[in-house]
Formats: sequence, structure tokens, C-alpha cells
Amino acid sequence: MTHTLPKGIFKRGNVYALRYSVPTEIRPVVGKKEIVRSLGTSNLVEALGKQRAVLEEIKSSLFANYDKVDFVEPKPRGETTVRATANRWLTESDGINNATRNRYRSILVYFEKFSNNVEVREINREMALRFVDHLKATPSLRTGKLLSHRSLSAYQICLASYWRVLEHWGLVDLDMKNPFSSILRRLPGQKRKVDPRKKNLRPVTRKEAEALLSYISGNGRLKYQHEMYITIRLLWVTACRLGEIASLSLENIQDKGDHFCLLIEGAKTDAGNRLVIVVGRRDCELLRRAVRRAKITAPINPESKDLLFPRLLRGGYDRTLGHYLGKALEKARKTLPVHDEWDMHSFRRTCVSALINAGVARGERNLVVGHSNNDDIGLSVYAKRGDLHEVIRTTFEALYVKLEGSLVTPMQNGRC
Repeated sequence: MTHTLPKGIFKRGNVYALRYSVPTEIRPVVGKKEIVRSLGTSNLVEALGKQRAVLEEIKSSLFANYDKVDFVEPKPRGETTVRATANRWLTESDGINNATRNRYRSILVYFEKFSNNVEVREINREMALRFVDHLKATPSLRTGKLLSHRSLSAYQICLASYWRVLEHWGLVDLDMKNPFSSILRRLPGQKRKVDPRKKNLRPVTRKEAEALLSYISGNGRLKYQHEMYITIRLLWVTACRLGEIASLSLENIQDKGDHFCLLIEGAKTDAGNRLVIVVGRRDCELLRRAVRRAKITAPINPESKDLLFPRLLRGGYDRTLGHYLGKALEKARKTLPVHDEWDMHSFRRTCVSALINAGVARGERNLVVGHSNNDDIGLSVYAKRGDLHEVIRTTFEALYVKLEGSLVTPMQNGRC
């Protein structure tokens, strides 16, 4: 039987850990959205017993460090009803295409009528389940038939995303589990829904990465040509995420002469906050020129001052620096002949596969990519479809030597 863990508790390897959402008002100072702490046990009962003490420890240390800073409690912008917040989300969000935006608007209007336009803090699991039951029992106005599972899934995806935006704005209880998650549970005997989207993405090859670089360098009309080119070069040699490179500040880039040190900050976990080193001579020269250019480039807004990419606009409901850069790179990637088997995150898959082939141990690999050393995420996720021919061949060669070679049998009548 599968048990649902309490919100905030999850398993990291064989050990339970606690995830705490940092309050919105102090996130700019803390530099992260979440804090993760190990509960130091693989027993769920013990983990639940330690949960309260570890949570209090996080809160006390967090606010003890920042209680002297003059925070201004963020005031809700206007009303906090379903109608007002839904309209704000769909108006401000720039990561949703028009077709999806219109579909989401009709879904949210339907939920607004069902809930009588309540305050968003009044939304709970019971209301979400009642809404789904209402949807299942109400025929479609267009077809006159009950909604299909696909249509119900669209409602669930929209409302779950809406709740995450409300969490980001700090308008709902951050410790409350998303009431719209997993509301379409399978009934006994019902087959699992098949997701038509391809998820088995593979590492990107050198040929594909160089083809993407050639397209970028040869297209001067690209708005972020400079940023795109540097990002691809760094993704190839650092195993970083796109967002980590896009948000690099100049103070976190240190020129050591024969190498560069990049300090990655603001990750969701402590393991994600790490040191990345660029060792290639050409890559160091590229970074050196990029830093000089960043110092003389006028920032797009005051908060982008002293960043490696000061011209990047922030986008998405959480206003990230990698939003528009990622869209530009995805658009460029799709111009290549083969593009549906890999994406920008595939550069991490390439790096991990290379590290495995090089014989780098699990702990060092996870240290480089910013993952907990408890899980070998390299083999289970990043290198799942990678070319591991080298390490497999080396392993079989070691096996052959250890077995003292092939089996030998005496010849009988000249025949084997």
C-alpha cells in the first residue's frame, strides 16, 4: 500500500527530510525559496516525531538572522478574491500562449462561479473535491456529454498552477498542501492514463551543441545573441542549469587566471549552492570578455545591475532571469533537424554521462551537479539514455581479467 507523506516531508535517498517554504517577504534577503533539512532517519514514525523540533529550529535560526532587517509586509495588490487574483495572474503572466490563456480564463471563471468568488484563503481540499464532483456530474454546454478525463485533467492542471501562483504571492497558507493536486485519482480497475508527451530525453551530442552555437553566432537578429552564445558554452562545460547561469552576478564570478570560479547561490537545497569551476582556456577567455562587457553595459532595470547578463528581462509569475533566455534558446533549438529528443536540460545529462564514463565517483559527481550524495541521480535520471559504452567496456575488461580470461577445454578428436 502506498502512503501519502505529510506536506513538507519527503524521502531523499533512504532518509526522510523536511522542506520549509521561506516566507515571501524575506526571500530577497535569504536568497532562496525553500530550506531543506535532513531528519536523520529512515523510519517514518521517528521522522514525524522530529518534524516539529526541526521546523522550529529552521524558523528560529531564519528569523534570528533577519529580524533586525526592516521588512515591509507585502500588501495584497487589490482584492484577493478568486476573480481578482485569476485576472491578475492571466494579465501579468507572459509565459502562457493565447490559446492556453483563453482556456485557463474560462476554467477560472467557472471555478469563480462555483465558489461564489470567495477569498483565496478560503479555498481548501474539500472545496476542490466538491468542484471536481460537480464537473464530473455536469454535461458540457457544447457537446451535451459528460466531460472526458482529458478535459477534467485540463481543469486540474490549470487550478493546481493557479494555486502555486497564489503561494508565490503569499496569499495562501504556505504550509498547506496544494488542494488541487491529485484530485483525479484512478478508480479501481481504471487504466493509468498514457501521457503522449515524450519524456525520455537524452543527452545532447557535441555535433548538436555545435550546430546550435553556429545558428546563434550566425544570426545577428537574435535579441539575446550574446547571452545565448555564452550560456550554451557554459552549459556544455559546467553541468549547470540554465537559470543558474542566467542569474550569475559579477561578484560570484572570480577570475583565477588559469580558471574561473562560479559561485552558485539561491538553490532550493543546500547541495545546490555550490562552487563550479571553468577550466578551459577558451571558455575562460570567453568569460573574461563577458565580464568586461557586463561592466560597461547599461542594465535593463536597476535590479539587473552587476549581473553577468544585465540586459535580460525577467519573466514568468516568479520573474526569473532565465525565462526569456530559455524561450529564445528553445526557439533556436527547434530550428535544428533533430530537436525533439533533447532540450536545454540535456546539457546536464551530457556532463553526467561524461563523468560516469570518466570513472568519477558518485559523491564527486553529485557535488558537481548540486545533488545530495544520498541518491545516485546520475545513473537513474541524467545518464539514463546516455552513451555509457566506455565505462561498461572498462568494467567488462576488469571482469575478464578477474576471471583469468576465457574458459579453455581440451580438444577431443580435433574438435572443440
